[in-house]
Amino acid sequence: MVEVRNTILDTYTGGNDGYAEVALGTRFPARLVSINPPPPSGSLRTTEPRPIVISEQGGPEITDEVCPGTDFDTRFLEYEPNYAEFEQAGTIRYESSLLYNDFRDGTVQLAGQSVVEGDQVQIIPITNDINTAGTQTAPVEPKAGRLDTSQREDITVKLPTQLSEDQWEAALDGEVAPGNIVVNNRNVTLTLDGERTINCGPVGIGETPPSGARGGSADGINPASPGDIRLSDETRNGDNVTLEFNNTAGTNNITEARINFYDGQGGNDPSSATIRRVGEADSATLTVGGQFESLSPKIRLDGDGTVTNVELEFDRNVGQNDFFVLTLELETGETALYFIGF
Repeated sequence: MVEVRNTILDTYTGGNDGYAEVALGTRFPARLVSINPPPPSGSLRTTEPRPIVISEQGGPEITDEVCPGTDFDTRFLEYEPNYAEFEQAGTIRYESSLLYNDFRDGTVQLAGQSVVEGDQVQIIPITNDINTAGTQTAPVEPKAGRLDTSQREDITVKLPTQLSEDQWEAALDGEVAPGNIVVNNRNVTLTLDGERTINCGPVGIGETPPSGARGGSADGINPASPGDIRLSDETRNGDNVTLEFNNTAGTNNITEARINFYDGQGGNDPSSATIRRVGEADSATLTVGGQFESLSPKIRLDGDGTVTNVELEFDRNVGQNDFFVLTLELETGETALYFIGF
């Protein structure tokens, strides 16, 4: 289930369909003397859909303005083993990027949250259904839906949950003040002050979300706009990441840049990166989670279908399954947001 959770997040961040497997049950080895109990089975299922609601603090709901499509419901994904002689295995549940084992007398967190990281808010509705049981291996095939990105000030985010207020406070420690986390009627409401970048994109289980498949758009990640500048490829060589931009419009320049946040698997994530056009002088050193930095020299993006390679040299620990978010300001005054994963 950790693999399933990570595949869902990779599908959301990278925009590519994913694949994972869950072994629903197992078979005991043959024994010469004792008798085995029946082989354990398990079930993997999505729960009934429930709505996600995003609002301005004290104001109107804005879910339809910041999320694509018209279906803003999400589901939990649950795995439950079924043993003949053991009845306290619990239910492993995925909800809103969190993964935990839910026992009768408490929960054990298996993977942390990515709903709120700095000024970034990640909303990932789970659409479509899965319901399978037995002892076989069940495939899980997440499919990336459209993703909308917008900036808002002073918002509230209400998410369905099976967790308590204390459990959410622990999960969001350092990101959201305890007084801004309220659990009521199986929903958690987060009050988020200040300007936030909201990234909302559903992931379908086995089928494309109703809002449509991921594609380049002016209001999405890794866009074909502004200026028809598309991130066409990314490669990692040690702690260096090379981004390949294809500009099908006129020549443009990157004037400012920031790394919104970095999500690593092994801890001790990079804290900064030097950005440059490949083969040219350093333009700036970007602090992870910091503000925009002016680039000098500016990074030129030649037009008419020309490919430009931009290099980010991180200070440490770039991992194989990591991802980060990069925002670029262009000389035309436009902004582009890119999710980069490897």
